[in-house]
Formats: sequence, C-alpha cells, structure tokens
Amino acid sequence: MKNITILVPVHKLDNDYDKMLENALDSVKEFHNDVKVKIICPEKLNKKIKEFNFGQKLEVEVIYNTSKETDFCSQINLGIDACDTEWFSILEVDDEYQKPWLKSMNEYVTEYPDVDVFLTIVKDIDPEGEFASFTNESVWAYGFSDKQGVLDNEVLLEYQNYQTSGGLYRTSVIKNNGSFKSNIKLTFSYELLLRLTNNGVNVMSVPKIGYRHVNLREDSLFWNYKNDEKEKLTEKEVKFWLETAKKEFFYKNKREINYVD
Repeated sequence: MKNITILVPVHKLDNDYDKMLENALDSVKEFHNDVKVKIICPEKLNKKIKEFNFGQKLEVEVIYNTSKETDFCSQINLGIDACDTEWFSILEVDDEYQKPWLKSMNEYVTEYPDVDVFLTIVKDIDPEGEFASFTNESVWAYGFSDKQGVLDNEVLLEYQNYQTSGGLYRTSVIKNNGSFKSNIKLTFSYELLLRLTNNGVNVMSVPKIGYRHVNLREDSLFWNYKNDEKEKLTEKEVKFWLETAKKEFFYKNKREINYVD
C-alpha cells in the first residue's frame, strides 16, 4: 500500500517548464512503487497537462486549482487537503529527489516513530548545476540544538535557513496544526516550522543528502523576490517578513497582514 504522496505544484508549462517537470518526476520513478503523485496546477493548464506524458510507472492525479490563489502556498495547501496517505512530501518543479531519499526516510520513520516531520539534507546548486551549499545539515552539528538532529523552536528563533521541500510530513499532523500561510511572503516555510515546533511537533533532519534544490533560478519565486521589478523585496520588507513569521506562528490560521513602509 502506498503511504506517501508527492505534491508537485506547477504554475506554467511553457518554455523550459515541461522539461523541468519531466526531470523532477524522473527522480520520483526511483521509488514509484511506494508513492502517489499529485500535480496541483491552475485550471488554465488543463490542455497542456492532458498532453503531458507522465509515463507508465507513476500513479498521478491532477488537482486543478479553480480559485484565483495560484501561489506556491495555496497550491501546496490544496494538495495537502486532498492527501489521503499517512505521509506527504513536496517536490518543486525544478528540483529532484536523490536516490537514497526513500530508503533513508523509511529507516528514520521506523527508528523514530514519535517524529512527525523529517527534513532531509538538501544539496543546493546554482542554475548552471554547480554546487552552492548544503541546507538542513546544521542540526547535526554538536551543541547546535539540545538534542542532536532535532530542530526545536528555540533554535529556529535564532537560525532561519531551513528547506521544507523534500521533507516528509505526517499528513494528519499538518492538517491539525495548519499548513502554509499564503499571506506571508518569503518566510512562509520558516513560519510553518516555527508553528510546528511551538506546538510540540517533533522535527528531525535525516543526515543524508536526499534532495537537490536549484537555488535562485531565474523566474523562480525567490529569484523574483530578489530581482523582479514588480515583486522585488527591499531590505526593510525582508526584515518585516522575518519578524512577521516570528509573530504569526502562534496562530494556526492566517490573519490579515499589512506591510507599511
């Protein structure tokens, strides 16, 4: 029985996006017998998605977002709401799972049954494919947190750089504690981790590289926050959204947030 759903948010399929989606899904085929795949995309992509070749190995369901909210968080939240497996993971369209991912996750799920969120060490690469850095590895540094390998609220309030894509999440726990807040820019993943750890959810990082993430690819969400003239965030705005995450994690549901310069 498949007990993991891979959530893949897609907002366009033109230019190189169809090739990126193909590469991302190829990395799932390494463990296709153990997972379902849910593609979440705007309704306008109906024709292109129907023409897309998912191959014979993957069990794929397409969820069409009929609302006006087609941002990353809203797409993922739709997938979480529709998720009927014990666990889910998030795969961004330009990223890939690494071969040890499922084996490593299964080992830690068995060894630590009280943990509800397993992050993985992420290999960050630049758009040219060159190594940039690792993410999520810090919790395994001696003395970094009270319990080595475990991410707690106190550590999070001091250090913010953690990658949530590629992790493994117990579906019922995320539904009970609330998922991503689409009204928070830039720091929505950080706010989710703060909320989970504040509510006593155990978050652990698996000490193996399980995910490859393209850092600041042109036209990606965070690239736009840094470079796009319409979406670019100033230093004041970056600080505002960081402080907002630290205030909003006490609340399960999103509240009205207004940025005033």
